[in-house]
Amino acid sequence: MEYKYLLEILRSALYEEFFEEFRNILVPFQDPEVYQRSVLENSSFIVSSAFPDKKLHGRGFVARLSGSTAEFLNIWLLMNVGERPFFLNEKDELNLQFKPSLPSWLFTSKGRKYAFKFLGDIDVTYHNPRMKNTAGKDSVKVRFIVVRYKDGRKIEIKKNIVDWPYAQDVRDRKVKKMDIYLG
Repeated sequence: MEYKYLLEILRSALYEEFFEEFRNILVPFQDPEVYQRSVLENSSFIVSSAFPDKKLHGRGFVARLSGSTAEFLNIWLLMNVGERPFFLNEKDELNLQFKPSLPSWLFTSKGRKYAFKFLGDIDVTYHNPRMKNTAGKDSVKVRFIVVRYKDGRKIEIKKNIVDWPYAQDVRDRKVKKMDIYLG
């Protein structure tokens, strides 16, 4: 239920509350002493000592297609790219706009970067030299984007929207990497 709560806070654009609760609720940020097992364990539930097969007592299992998994994937999508990254402009051309909702503390302190895979294949790196949140009060926004193709081409887009035909190239996975600069 906590993941449902987190998702709705994010959907409601309550960014300060979301960033605080995100850190308090998600397993990777838990104190292992309080959590009572390694935060690296991926268990949805642990077999109780009341279960008849004693060999399974304490063993962790992962539930497939659990609600928390679906909610976390929604949270991940909203945090990294926004609700609808692809859209059609007034000429019915495909466009792409990243609208991240990331807290500043998720960016590396040394490089001031945050990276993820987009569409399962494209490396995306946000560059945040001011080390500010990307949503909410006093946040940084996308200023320009560098698109690097698999064939070696490089395109610089001096705005926050990747328009046609480059958005189609991203969707067709012709792109290897995207560097998105915030300011």
